[in-house]
Amino acid sequence: MKKRLSLAIPLLIIMAVTLFAKGRNPVTILYTNDVHTYIVNTVKDKDGNKVPGLSYGSVVALRDDLKAQGQAVALVDAGDHIQGTAYGAMDEGLSIIKFMNAAKYDVATLGNHEFDYGTDRLLSLIKVAKYPYVACNFVKASNNKSVTPAFKVVKVGKTKVAFVGIMTPETYTKSTPAYFMDKERTKFIYKIAAGEDGRDLYDCVQKAIDQASKKADYVVALGHLGDDPASAPWTSLDVIANTHGLDAFIDGHSHSTVEMKFVKDSTGKDVLLSQTGCYFAAIGCMTLDDTKASSKLLTSYSRSDEKIDALVKEWANQVDQRLNEEIAIADLAFYVNDPESKNRLVRSQETNTGDFVADAAYYYFNEVEQLTCDLAIANGGGLRSDLPTGSYSYSSAKKVQPFGNVMCLVEVTGQELLDALEFGARLVGSGECGGFLQVAGLKYSIDPSVPNTIKTSAEGLWAQGPSEYRVKDVFIYNRESESYEPLDLSKVYTMGGLNYTLRNMGDGFAMLSNAKLVKDYVGEDYLMTAAYAKAFAKGQDGKSHISSKNSPLSSWKNYLLDYENPLGSGRITIIEH
Repeated sequence: MKKRLSLAIPLLIIMAVTLFAKGRNPVTILYTNDVHTYIVNTVKDKDGNKVPGLSYGSVVALRDDLKAQGQAVALVDAGDHIQGTAYGAMDEGLSIIKFMNAAKYDVATLGNHEFDYGTDRLLSLIKVAKYPYVACNFVKASNNKSVTPAFKVVKVGKTKVAFVGIMTPETYTKSTPAYFMDKERTKFIYKIAAGEDGRDLYDCVQKAIDQASKKADYVVALGHLGDDPASAPWTSLDVIANTHGLDAFIDGHSHSTVEMKFVKDSTGKDVLLSQTGCYFAAIGCMTLDDTKASSKLLTSYSRSDEKIDALVKEWANQVDQRLNEEIAIADLAFYVNDPESKNRLVRSQETNTGDFVADAAYYYFNEVEQLTCDLAIANGGGLRSDLPTGSYSYSSAKKVQPFGNVMCLVEVTGQELLDALEFGARLVGSGECGGFLQVAGLKYSIDPSVPNTIKTSAEGLWAQGPSEYRVKDVFIYNRESESYEPLDLSKVYTMGGLNYTLRNMGDGFAMLSNAKLVKDYVGEDYLMTAAYAKAFAKGQDGKSHISSKNSPLSSWKNYLLDYENPLGSGRITIIEH
């Protein structure tokens, strides 16, 4: 017995020393998500005065102050940071990467909008970044090897924290599917582990957790999944519930404000979940230690780093000078949201912004390019901002259409057009859809009482049409007869719109993937809209004034045109029962 004790006591001491050395000491993790290049922000103080909002300078100052207090701090981002406003689009994300380099981020994951400039562009930006990008489920289709590391272990003080990156499988359709395919667009060369039941995603994440656990004291998911039920079974809640070994989950994608929520994992353990919202509305601050996990969202900070602020200001001034040139006066306000409730409308019904943007493409192809354009479409998800009356500039157009998508003209059959309208309208009555189609040169009705029976692929692409169409009474405007004529399913029509939708299957519009190209790369979306605004009739002040009567389309007899109505010109009718 004495001999056994003499052996056991040193062993216990070694175990205790090992556990202490491993040291799950407290760590602080600062995090951002869905910044979307909102690098210059203002907010109102308690007196109603506009003051600077949160920024990369705020993040740096906060981190430095916490470190000065003796805290061990890491700084991470959960995706969608290089796209959203002209500040990102002007150099396709490069300046944002430079700001994050200057801020000394430790690690970031990939949001779906990181792919909006193309996968090749993203991979080149990743090389510029001085911090690693992680995504365990973004793999090469040929060998299932991760394109980026699955996780990164960061030493935070004396403690090692592993950040496991997770991309949303919705990236296929919420970016551009063609970016993940070969040049012939016949097969995917990259894929995102998902599974219709989510199992492929869960298994991929669990494998990364298991590997990371061997190398770190804490394991934190850095995900761009969101908690929107429409994203199931690929939400952060789904992943937590079907995996084990995580200490926390820093989330993005759904723009949800989740300060501190505990979700049970597959073993019944509580996992801390948090998300800051979007557009630098808050900075997340998470604390992990052996006894508890907590998080809070900071919506303001009293200090900002001057060096970062100077870098941002210099770039913002360059962009602003290029975009702030006044090109027209808007005699009316434009809406993507309900003017009363402020609820978003543009992804589920017609708005005057949708009409205006679709008309811009319709006008440009017909009148500027002098091509035949029978109709034009605009994705509701690509229209991002209300605009007030008054000065209208390139910046105004860019604020509404921030993604810098290129316009093209294609030929489609009447059946393909009907399928596209149906796909965009599939969630009307039950939710919103980024692929909801605002239109020019046509009108149609939607019957929400007809169930959505469209079938999609595992990647969310259109696969098979419905058993019954909820889109009805489709009419195309004929410029010669100056009247709306019934859609002919066998006829070929020319349609203008975004490359994103018409050629690259954005939002899942695979029924258009074989459309015959008439003209590609006509120009960026917001520049075409700006050209339309400049074409409005001039007032006595010599400036173009945006109103229905001044539109270059106003001379087209019987054409539905009513920008003064926030809910549009009556081109899309939702049948009520």
